[in-house]
Amino acid sequence: MKVACKGEDCNYDGVLLTNLEKEILACKENKVLVVLHTSTSHGPLYSQKYPPKFGTFQPVCNSVELGNCSQEELVNAYNNSIVYTDFLLHQIIEELKKLKDYKSTMIFVSDHGESLGENNLYMHGLPISMAPKEQYEIPFIVWLSGNAERLKPKPDEVLSQYHVFHSVLHFLGFKSPVYDKALDIFQ
Repeated sequence: MKVACKGEDCNYDGVLLTNLEKEILACKENKVLVVLHTSTSHGPLYSQKYPPKFGTFQPVCNSVELGNCSQEELVNAYNNSIVYTDFLLHQIIEELKKLKDYKSTMIFVSDHGESLGENNLYMHGLPISMAPKEQYEIPFIVWLSGNAERLKPKPDEVLSQYHVFHSVLHFLGFKSPVYDKALDIFQ
């Protein structure tokens, strides 16, 4: 299906949502997995990752030389990228709500965190043994439609990216010898 994106979001990660509902409905399989990888909060130019209307926090850093920006400008630009990410997640949930005949789940997990100048470190990529928590403590958000699987009742459990693989296997009903129930977030 050809993507016909229109509007300001086409220049940003909003393009990923173009025809999302149509793409899912066009699939003839009984299971559909959609993976979206955003660039929204990837530096160094956080301020260019969101449409201007999401520039809630001002002033912002507009340089690739993050050390040349004030801490406030850098954090503001990054926070604006989070505001836009929140908007995108809301849009995805609204699209999934329309698919009443589907058991829908949205799992949002970052591939990494970002250092914003703490201890004079910027962006990400340090080995875990050296990385500050800002680079590896990441969001893990799950939304479930009313007819979808249920989450295990473990509100204080720390989740990681390792949970995604095993949970998706379970959700899609795949059987595998590598599946680990302890890393599955679903009942």
